[in-house]
Amino acid sequence: MLVRLVASVLLLAASSGPSLSAGSGHAVGAAEHVSELDGVRIIHAWTRATSTPEALVYLELENRSGRTVSLIGGESESGSAVTLVGLRFRDGAAELVTLPAVPVKDGAELHLDPEGLALRVEGLKEPLHPGDVIEIEVRLESGHVDVDVEVEAADATGHSHAGHAH
Repeated sequence: MLVRLVASVLLLAASSGPSLSAGSGHAVGAAEHVSELDGVRIIHAWTRATSTPEALVYLELENRSGRTVSLIGGESESGSAVTLVGLRFRDGAAELVTLPAVPVKDGAELHLDPEGLALRVEGLKEPLHPGDVIEIEVRLESGHVDVDVEVEAADATGHSHAGHAH
């Protein structure tokens, strides 16, 4: 099953300064919706509000770099580790599985969303509340991209600003 999940992922891949909220180390306010490094754009990064020490970050990655790039994982001062994960079903129950780097060909997009891939931030130092913004450093094999991640409601199914062009 894991092999099928990784194969599916690989096939898919082929085709302002915010202010700090009171009592929180998380930024609140206008987040940057687009981050870019050498032709790789990351847009609409978001996560759900949580009281647990773990959050899943979703985003859209567009590769217009002229070469294949690989998404590896990340880092964040808000947590202890950021890993690339995928959803796997075992005995009817969903579980997250750590994945290797995922290549994204030039001209392709990779969408991390609640039904597939995500960046898991572990060891959060504080709960995340709607309206907060945390920063993660998305790690590509070609470098790191600082990304603002907007915190949506605990039951959100998507980024509240998704669907418009950047």
